[in-house]
Amino acid sequence: MKTKIAVLLAGFGFMAFSGAQHAAAQRVTPLQAGKFLQLCKNEKALKTCDAYISGIADSVAYSKMFAKNQGDINAPAGFCIATNVSGKEMRDKVIAWMDGHSDKLSQPAGAAVFTALHDAYPCNTKKDGKQ
Repeated sequence: MKTKIAVLLAGFGFMAFSGAQHAAAQRVTPLQAGKFLQLCKNEKALKTCDAYISGIADSVAYSKMFAKNQGDINAPAGFCIATNVSGKEMRDKVIAWMDGHSDKLSQPAGAAVFTALHDAYPCNTKKDGKQ
């Protein structure tokens, strides 16, 4: 009986240890950019497309705010989207970028959307190079 308990505890310890190694990895959706592009061109799925793009835009904005709050006032932003830009406008920019970069359609959708927004909405830098 003690042997079974020892084996179980060792197994749980191993699982906890091996899980900790993977904890540092970041989750990336397996959705490919090409599939996402099809979704964004489907009239019935526009809200889903817009929500995904907005989620990426929000995460970049909040990441920049978090960095500033942690004292890194010079943390670069991936892109800078004005508050008056609509979801449709962002979607149109993402679709246009993906249509023009068919070689990127096999990469994760998030990477393509990020790059499309980065190219479409660059951050203006001041003369001293700060944002």
